[in-house]
Amino acid sequence: MAPNLERCAPRSPYAPLSEQFPAVAARLVDKCRAELLGQSGSYEYNCPLDRQFFAAAGLEAEALRQFIATGADDNEVAAWMETHAKMPGEKIVKWGRRFRVNPLWHFLELEDWLHCRWHGCERR
Repeated sequence: MAPNLERCAPRSPYAPLSEQFPAVAARLVDKCRAELLGQSGSYEYNCPLDRQFFAAAGLEAEALRQFIATGADDNEVAAWMETHAKMPGEKIVKWGRRFRVNPLWHFLELEDWLHCRWHGCERR
């Protein structure tokens, strides 16, 4: 189900999509689904943070977008990403752990909170 990001925020960058993808992936999936429906608001799929994730995982943004456009659920997206990632799983998990301990990324949480306050919506 695609969230309407004009009315709510995507999942936190700290929300895991799966054990293999402990950070950022769930958020970029939300943004991609919303963008496909023209409901991304001020959020952008394949933003600089997403590109860092794609580089760390060895995935292509456009190929993932095409797969998500098929209506795949989170489990199917995670399986597709695991199959198509060019980086070994342990490197992706390690990147996710480093992401989680970097305090600078907490600014995304603040941005989402402000978005929700402005639009009167709830966090996912």
